[in-house]
Amino acid sequence: MRSSFNHDYFFHLLLSPTTTLKDLDAFLRNYWLECCGHVSAFAFERWGEEIPMSRKVNKVLSPGKTLEYQYDFGSTTELQIKCIADITAVAKGKKKIQVLSRNTQPIIPCDACGKFPATRICTACQWDGAGWLCEKCAPGHDCGEEMYFLPVVNSPRTGVCAYDGE
Repeated sequence: MRSSFNHDYFFHLLLSPTTTLKDLDAFLRNYWLECCGHVSAFAFERWGEEIPMSRKVNKVLSPGKTLEYQYDFGSTTELQIKCIADITAVAKGKKKIQVLSRNTQPIIPCDACGKFPATRICTACQWDGAGWLCEKCAPGHDCGEEMYFLPVVNSPRTGVCAYDGE
């Protein structure tokens, strides 16, 4: 699974055949997305017909098949979920979803100095090329707007809505 627009963010997961889309939705919210209880949906194609959350993943995914996932229909975060293979594996405990691998946090350079990685995002300036700031530059940032900083986190939702990675 990966972010639809920034492929630096990805997970490789092992899903039990009994895993439902509701289980997968809860996992995604917990690890990557949840900020304000927004609505989410799975579909076979972008903006396609919604698949009920009660469906089991083994009924909607097979090798080579892709699902689209959207979280928050205002400031939407979109993910692509692709089934790589149908394998038999020993599950660790009774977990329905196991993380096999995950991306390392992408390094986003500071917009002000370009020397250090950004650790904070000014929500008023982030889309103007001046909002991603390092620890040294953030205290001196004054954009004239009401500033609200979000942390830079390892999620495709970093800098969106009120997502802070917690």
